[in-house]
Amino acid sequence: MNKASNLPLRCVITASTGGAVLNECLKHPHFKSMIHSVVCDRACGAAAKAREHGVPVEVFTQPTGEMFCTRLHDYLKAHQIDYVFSFYTSFYSKAIRRAFVDRLVNFHPTLLPAFKGNDAWEYVQAYGVRFTGSTVEFIHERMDEGKIILQTVCPWDANQPAEFTHHRVFIQQCKSLLQVARWLSDGRVATDGCRVAVRDARFDSGEFSPALDFSEALDFTCRTPSGRGVDAELKMP
Repeated sequence: MNKASNLPLRCVITASTGGAVLNECLKHPHFKSMIHSVVCDRACGAAAKAREHGVPVEVFTQPTGEMFCTRLHDYLKAHQIDYVFSFYTSFYSKAIRRAFVDRLVNFHPTLLPAFKGNDAWEYVQAYGVRFTGSTVEFIHERMDEGKIILQTVCPWDANQPAEFTHHRVFIQQCKSLLQVARWLSDGRVATDGCRVAVRDARFDSGEFSPALDFSEALDFTCRTPSGRGVDAELKMP
């Protein structure tokens, strides 16, 4: 990997989604400097947003997920990519999972392993949970059962519309992406079997575990659907 030779990490974002998280994170210099390109399996919002930020985009439209993964694998190898930040909505083939062990980083919008899959947010709402959150994991052998790097939590306020809680989790995901990218860049992340350790991590946050310690993640903010900041919304009666 490039980190071993003290070169900057080269990372690819894979996406099948609208790209809201990557759109926010690409506004931040350190994160953007790590991104080699964005690879999509279809024409989607993520591709358009990446182009707006001047990030190269590849769209590999293939008849099957297996064929997409074969092409993606060849692309990652050819460009000597260190890590993949995944917003890809299908599961990767065994070949690419084995070739990139502990290098495929999945960003899931709920707490794993409780709420898995692409419909996880709908299940969260249906179960009437008191807390929700998000998960960052190294993809492993089974979908949404990977090696957990970081998790976030926030209370579900029944007095607020579901969109408000969804936005709070979205902000957590943005902060998580910025933070995990920094930890990887600094070489602070290691795995031991199915466990992940972050060197010098703190566990004194009620919202992020491990706690955030990167300024771009700590200072990140984004407007709620109402146009107000989250802190302002939380003070509303």
